[in-house]
Amino acid sequence: MFESSIHAYERLSLFSAGLTMGLVLVVLHLLVLFRPQVCKAAVAAAIESPRAGQVLLGVDALWFLLLLVGEGWNPLRMELFSFEQLRGLLVVLTPVVWLVFARMITENLFARALGLFLLMMAIVPMTAAFLKEPESRILIPLWCYPVITLSIFWVGKPFLFRDWFYALVARPRLCRVLNGCGLLYALALVVCAVLFW
Repeated sequence: MFESSIHAYERLSLFSAGLTMGLVLVVLHLLVLFRPQVCKAAVAAAIESPRAGQVLLGVDALWFLLLLVGEGWNPLRMELFSFEQLRGLLVVLTPVVWLVFARMITENLFARALGLFLLMMAIVPMTAAFLKEPESRILIPLWCYPVITLSIFWVGKPFLFRDWFYALVARPRLCRVLNGCGLLYALALVVCAVLFW
């Protein structure tokens, strides 16, 4: 039985969250650095593929359900506080919403699903960094806040993801600069996690 007041995200150490986040970002930036055409083609294919959006939205729906169900045995179950009476309705609506979007709203579905995924993903390291002692923990929200902001745009106006992606890849020099900055940030995150967190 898990303590209802302590969520699984709160059990994560700053070290484990920072190191995992840093290593994932290092790998992604190295892929873009050494295989830019492959990465460009993969993202472009996902943008145009309803199936990619359906699968990623299914992952989102499953994750969301895990945050709602399983009192007593599920460490991911979140307290809804004032909205607790809506839990059952949300459990029912989650697969219904996935089905409606997967079948009827396939255009730009990948961008919507990616936005939802990043919104749910951002809360994990943010929770691990919340009120922790080292000042360097600011590195985590420094990345997560812009990601959250962009994700909100992609969920509400998914065509922006497509437009911004093609505008960015049309400027290879800007892509290299942004990727280099992202790689430096990821390495700084790994170093801070190993040495200070």
